[in-house]
Amino acid sequence: MVQTKDSAKIARAALEAETHEVVQASNRLNDNLTKAGKKIWRQALVIWAVGIVLAISYFLVLNHTPVTTDQTTPRPVDQQDTGANSATAKPSEPAPPSLKVIHVSPGVPAQEDLITLLNQIREAQLKKNIHLFMEAYSQDFPDLGQKREKTLTIWKRNTYLDSQFKLTDPQQETGSTILAKVTWDIKAQDQKTGTIRIITKSYYVTFSKQSGKWLVQNLKEIDSKSD
Repeated sequence: MVQTKDSAKIARAALEAETHEVVQASNRLNDNLTKAGKKIWRQALVIWAVGIVLAISYFLVLNHTPVTTDQTTPRPVDQQDTGANSATAKPSEPAPPSLKVIHVSPGVPAQEDLITLLNQIREAQLKKNIHLFMEAYSQDFPDLGQKREKTLTIWKRNTYLDSQFKLTDPQQETGSTILAKVTWDIKAQDQKTGTIRIITKSYYVTFSKQSGKWLVQNLKEIDSKSD
């Protein structure tokens, strides 16, 4: 009987010890699960925050509209002989900044038509297109044939690298004629020497409307300047 009681005590003690160990293991498991759950939630919150930031950035990129400026390149009227009264500049010198055209005194309704005509002349000179050039002049222009030959001679000696014009003081003389001052800056390169000249010229230009189109009827040079 005594041995049986001792055995029972030993077994009970062993069972209690084992139960205690199971309880401790269960507590440790619960602690680990709790810590793991908290860690998972923290990681989930970080992922959500990153996702929200990326979504906002993507939305801002999609809705960003770049600002652009539209700069039109104006064109000059006629250019006389660039060989006269011209100082030379070496090609190695830095090119001058782009010359901006300023349109002032918008006093006549046909000013936009005159600008279109001047742009036509500028394009013809840059491309050396004599047909397009002569289309801008009236058949009543003084010495029209001589004007054509002189222009071709100038084009053989020079290449126009750039030109800009300014139209000022337009005055409606009659219903079909307008007098205005046209000033332009020409950047020309000599075909033989390669030298580059910057020439400024001003004209009083008489425009006439013929068959619904404005043309250059006459011009008078005011002054000329070159660098």
